Amino acid sequence: MNRNSQKQFENQWISVGVKGGVGVSRMLYWHNDALARLPQDTILSPVFGLFADIPLSSLLSVAPEVMYVKQGVGMSYQHYTGAHVDYTMSLKNIDLRVPIELRWPIVPWFQPYLTVGAEGGICLGDSIRMVRTAPSAYGGIALNTTIAVGKANMSLFHAGAFVGVGIRSKVEVGRRDVLLKLAASYHQGLTDTYSAMEKQGSSTAVNVNAYQITGSRLPQGLELTLGIGLSLKAHDKDACATFAHDRNRRRGHGHLFGF
Repeated sequence: MNRNSQKQFENQWISVGVKGGVGVSRMLYWHNDALARLPQDTILSPVFGLFADIPLSSLLSVAPEVMYVKQGVGMSYQHYTGAHVDYTMSLKNIDLRVPIELRWPIVPWFQPYLTVGAEGGICLGDSIRMVRTAPSAYGGIALNTTIAVGKANMSLFHAGAFVGVGIRSKVEVGRRDVLLKLAASYHQGLTDTYSAMEKQGSSTAVNVNAYQITGSRLPQGLELTLGIGLSLKAHDKDACATFAHDRNRRRGHGHLFGF
């Protein structure tokens, strides 16, 4: 290992930066077989935010972050009556996450790591949309409705946990370290997102397939993100090298002029 690489392992400084990427989300309907059996569409959504990387040792870091995350669920299927149903729930969230990262410092620019952590946040709203055709054979009724997400149909606060893998790369640029983090993570909601008003029956539930407020609706998701950070502290100048350079320069100057 060269001297610069050794210095980068020794300099465990706090970094701050931005991160962004893409997420795939769905809902786990726990103890509600009617909804759990429905096929779910793949929903891709952006995720982005700010993070801090706080080294606790050469192997361990805590990396709190504030993220904007879009979640939701989409369902497209044929109802037993023959009606075709499209149902989409879109959610905008602000999440606070606290990942703990355990890394293998092979070299400064290639450090694989495992991450595990907790997250919690608030739902900022968005929309629920349901479109249903009306098959004449069953005298069905067509429906096309969109409602706003709010406290009547969504728990505004949520919490969960996540686990993932990634690669860290630290590169010295000038007098500061640039930190790159590429990560893939799985997220699991642990708190029910059904609203209290839905459970109490004081608001009308909107969903599909003989909707009932039973069990729990828990968000799930996969994320792929890239983070770029900059160390808060700059590298000190090499005082010993400067002193040696000045000393050699003075000696040469003195010899030339007979001092």
